[in-house]
Amino acid sequence: MTAGAQPVAIGNGLQAPLRFAGEGVPTNQVNISMGTSTFYNDNVLLNNAERVADEGVAFNSNLSFMRQTQNVTFKFNYLPSFFLYKNTTSYDRLNHSGSLTLNGRLSPRWALGIFDTASYQNGIFQPLEGQQISSGLSSPTAPNQTIYAYSARTLTNLSGLDLTFQKSHRTSISFTGSYSLQQYGSQQIAGETLYNGRSATGGFAYQYRVTEHTAFGVDLLHEDATYRGGASLGGLQRFQTESALVAFESHFAQSITVSFFGGPQYVTTFGEATGVSTTRSLQGAGGASVTKEVRRTALDLSVQRRITDSGGLFGQVEYTSASFGVRRRLAGHWEADLLGSATRIDTEEAQLGTGRGQGLQGEFTLSRAIGRDSTLRISYQNGHQVASGTLPITERYDLDLVTVEIDFKLKSIPIGH
Repeated sequence: MTAGAQPVAIGNGLQAPLRFAGEGVPTNQVNISMGTSTFYNDNVLLNNAERVADEGVAFNSNLSFMRQTQNVTFKFNYLPSFFLYKNTTSYDRLNHSGSLTLNGRLSPRWALGIFDTASYQNGIFQPLEGQQISSGLSSPTAPNQTIYAYSARTLTNLSGLDLTFQKSHRTSISFTGSYSLQQYGSQQIAGETLYNGRSATGGFAYQYRVTEHTAFGVDLLHEDATYRGGASLGGLQRFQTESALVAFESHFAQSITVSFFGGPQYVTTFGEATGVSTTRSLQGAGGASVTKEVRRTALDLSVQRRITDSGGLFGQVEYTSASFGVRRRLAGHWEADLLGSATRIDTEEAQLGTGRGQGLQGEFTLSRAIGRDSTLRISYQNGHQVASGTLPITERYDLDLVTVEIDFKLKSIPIGH
């Protein structure tokens, strides 16, 4: 078992980047890059009733570090970015995002994985530099990432660990744990504050490798989530979710990967709204993805339904999403990337109100390497979102964002093998 060996189990919620067949990842080096871009945003305030268009410039940098040995793999990535608007200068902002992953082999049979991802973000869209299309399925307890709160500031963090025991060549057992945090700015929507959320997840996963390319697993997960804020649904909500899920993954013809998970989720709901007592319900969770990675084309199609957080609007919700991502190498060293998603969230417990949010996101990017150390990107991003229900949130937004960006690799420092 290598240092990075992890089971098919879906409890940790980490997704792999979508890559072309044979596309390598730089190892044992530190990379430092910077980018500058000009952009046009036709709805800076994310408010269709008071629509304000503006243009501006952005500066970002990316510090990445990867060290891999026979027993340990360490990855670190940090991406700060600064936005300057021409007219709406009060919306100038500094964003941060970063990730840390450590996989280590403790003994011939035991492996430990630790991860942490964090983001401090003003506005909806992050800069393109350093971002990659993900493939495969996220965890059924992973935070919502496609319905956005109407907030000027969002702080998120997801951290966790996996301890894996490799019983044999075919069989492994893992113990997983994670903690997530979502905090929003003080902005109110029609008098309602957003829900800040904290959740802790623990689980047990069993995996059996049927063949060299096919694995089967069972996940037992427990999540305890607490939300504070709002008013109509109660200032404090708590949800406990027990999940018993079957996971399956298979690689076909070395270029196609099929993943699946499914099973029941038993939800206990606590709320402060008038007349609401402890309630329990049985829900179904499931998801499937198909990933194809060949030399000139890489694509991923994913659908899933699960219980998760609402992104600050309602607390815990039923989350249904379909997404696709495509990367295509074109003539003349150009690459085209296309990404899209459709998402719907519904309040999980009817006694807490009937709220709903719907969102559509799309992005198209053309990129081309300029020399050895620079990349030109031209992108168009579109967002549409509406929320309604018990909360008096009928705000909606439609957004178009056009960006032209150049990235420069400043330094690449080898750190040995």
